[in-house]
Parts: sequence; C-alpha cells; structure tokens
Amino acid sequence: MSHQQISARIYREFKQYYYQAKPDSEPLRLLVLASDDPQQDYLIALLSQHFNVLAAVIESGKQQHQRLLKKAKYTDYCYRYWHKQRQKFSGRAAYRRDYFSALISNHKVNKEVVDWIGDQKTIDIIQQQQPDVTIVCGTMLIPKAVINAAGFIINVHGGYLPDYRGNHCIFFAYYQQNYAKIGASLHLVTPELDAGEIIAVIQPPIYPHDNDEHLYCRALHHAVLSLVTHLTNFEAGQKLTVLDSEKTSKPVYRHRSRKPWMDINLWLRRKFGLHKIPHIPTKNSSNV
Repeated sequence: MSHQQISARIYREFKQYYYQAKPDSEPLRLLVLASDDPQQDYLIALLSQHFNVLAAVIESGKQQHQRLLKKAKYTDYCYRYWHKQRQKFSGRAAYRRDYFSALISNHKVNKEVVDWIGDQKTIDIIQQQQPDVTIVCGTMLIPKAVINAAGFIINVHGGYLPDYRGNHCIFFAYYQQNYAKIGASLHLVTPELDAGEIIAVIQPPIYPHDNDEHLYCRALHHAVLSLVTHLTNFEAGQKLTVLDSEKTSKPVYRHRSRKPWMDINLWLRRKFGLHKIPHIPTKNSSNV
C-alpha cells in the first residue's frame, strides 16, 4: 500500500510524507512534548515564533528522577543524581542555561505539566488539540499509547543516529574521539528508542577549545534551526523524505553508562594534551 493516511492532513507515500493544506485552512498545528531544561525552552520558544504551537506538555527533570525511584530503578536514580550534581558543580549547567537563554525571546505558549509523559493527561491533550505534528525533546521513552494518539511525531535527539542512541551521546562520541559522529538528529518516533526513520543528521562546527557541553549545546541549537526549516518547507507543501535507521549492534547509552571515572579520565587527557580536538568547520546537514 503506497498511500497511507497518517493524520487528517498528513499522508505518506513510500518514504515521503506530505501535508495536505488547503489555501484557506489554518497553518500547521504543532504540539510539543518536552522536559524543562534550557534547550527545550528554546525549542518551544522558537517553534512558537514560526508555527501554531497548540500547547507544550512538560515532564520535568525532577519528575523523571522521582519516577526512577518509584519504579525501583535505584542504580539509574543514583546516576541521574550524580549527573545533576556534576553539571552543577562543573559549571556546565550554568553554561547551558546562559547559552540558550541568549537565544530565547518571549513567546507565550500554553504549558501543561504532567508527572510522566505517558500519563493519560498527555493522551487527553493530544486528542483534544489534534496536532498535525508532535515534537518531542528530552522526555522519557514515549509509550505506545501516546505514539498511537499522536500519529506523527518527530524527536530532536542529541546524538548522531543511528550510531549513538540513548543518553550522553555527544559525550561518548567526544570521549571516543569520534569527531565525525558528533551531531544531533531529527527522526520519527517509534516504540523502540531512537530507532525511527531519520529526517536529518546535523553536525555542528568543532573548535579545538570545545568540551562535550559546548558541542551538545551547539548541536542542539543547530538541530532546532534545522527542524524549523524542515517544518516550514513541509507546511509550504514540500515533501518530507525519511531514511530507514540502519540496524546497529552498537550500545544504547544510558545515564549509568557514563561513569564518574570517565569524566576524570577525560579531564586528565585534556589537561596533559592527550585529547586532541580538531577544528572542523560547519558542515551541511546530512539530510535524506
């Protein structure tokens, strides 16, 4: 079957998606599912400047952390706590806040806070708002019930897909000195983590002074800009082409994958000049 209706105004033919907008119809309707970090605030603000953002459903980092405790995932809970403190005392949390705060302009968006992104409240909001496209960034794994309700979901992922899936992907590419695979990705959401069809992979410029936090912020910044470009073209009637995410045996990184000794090891390597960082100018997005 070549023609598949995804939602009221979006259909698919093979590896291409089309937006069926009538001349007198309202513009593309977006819903955002996100956490409450600075990069997600920037995402919501920029989308609201360019599109009709119906609402933003917010699953806070605090609620994500507490859910791990409720689910008795004690190891994950401890690692989330460690990373929060590491970000705070290393100054990286402040750097991220300052980086994205400078990019945000004031745009009011209706925000709905949920305990978990898979709550019935999220599904109720989706069914009430009827978005054309749902954008995800920084939430926990989206459950099937939410995916089925939303239909067409794009995730802004902080890693180079399909090689780096999960959490701390830019850190691991940087730690492994795999500079060609430092980037962020736009992909469709499926029940399998970061395994949906890929829209684009965005690679930021890299400078010799960069640490992984610099690169994470820059990659997410460029990815959000790329998302706006793709959605603008899609709204204007251009097709959105996707590519299968290749199956890989590479690990899915978790918060617990990033051990404290890795950060110490990386700090020592940089201090003694053993971790060389090349200058790689801005690349064009790897669009499919």
